[in-house]
Amino acid sequence: MDLTRTSALLPRVIWRESSPSTNAELRDLAREHDAAGDPLPDGTLLLTADQTAGRGRLDRGWVTPPGQSIAASLLVRGAGHGLALSWLPLLVGAAMSAALQPRFGDGMRVGVKWPNDVHVRDEDDAMAGRPGLKLCGILCELLPDGSVIAGTGLNLLIPEHELPTGRASSLLAAGADVGGATTVFDPAGTALVDGVIAEYAAALRQLLALAATNPAAARARVLRSSLTLGTEVRVHLPGDEIVDGRARELAADGSLVVDLPTGGRLTVSAGDVEHLR
Repeated sequence: MDLTRTSALLPRVIWRESSPSTNAELRDLAREHDAAGDPLPDGTLLLTADQTAGRGRLDRGWVTPPGQSIAASLLVRGAGHGLALSWLPLLVGAAMSAALQPRFGDGMRVGVKWPNDVHVRDEDDAMAGRPGLKLCGILCELLPDGSVIAGTGLNLLIPEHELPTGRASSLLAAGADVGGATTVFDPAGTALVDGVIAEYAAALRQLLALAATNPAAARARVLRSSLTLGTEVRVHLPGDEIVDGRARELAADGSLVVDLPTGGRLTVSAGDVEHLR
């Protein structure tokens, strides 16, 4: 695939016709290069339109429909300066939101559902406190040398009737401007992939640079992208414990702070968050 804009921005772009998991493949490639004394550069990107055995958060399946979605994994070095590494999925989500938002019309907002999903919602969803529908999942993996692989699975051209769940969407199904593309392999689809991934990578690198020099400003960018803060949520904690409350703020490490009906607060660093409808 000819990813001209992306290749001009990043030091190395690796396209795979098919990959079991772009995160796992990039991790193995980084290990091989380290062993050979030739480390992969920061910003190395590996992507495919046919991921066959990917895994998401909490070890859930993460498979991309061939030709309709993109799995992309980006090597990030030195991400722990200024902000804790636990902020990285939120920075990735904010960057992806910035890349996708211009493709939607007025009344549609793209943002981050804590901790690691990018959703699109309309005005009705916003009024009801709903997060909308999922466009992109994020999975970041820490490597032994402190580098991170930022994995994203982006639904681009899946028709509405082929979406995997009622909570999922795609750029096509949600009414975004996809330039007439029906598959990522036609000219319009390739241009769509190149544009989205280049804009996402540029936005993420800008956010990482901002986090290194002005962490407060980077946190503020993440807060502006949040679809979760200020909404009523149900938190599914480890051990099958369920807690309802109102998402108040993000803690210093990016954890979600929830106001409880009893008057206390709960800080959530691990668990699923469901927006109450």
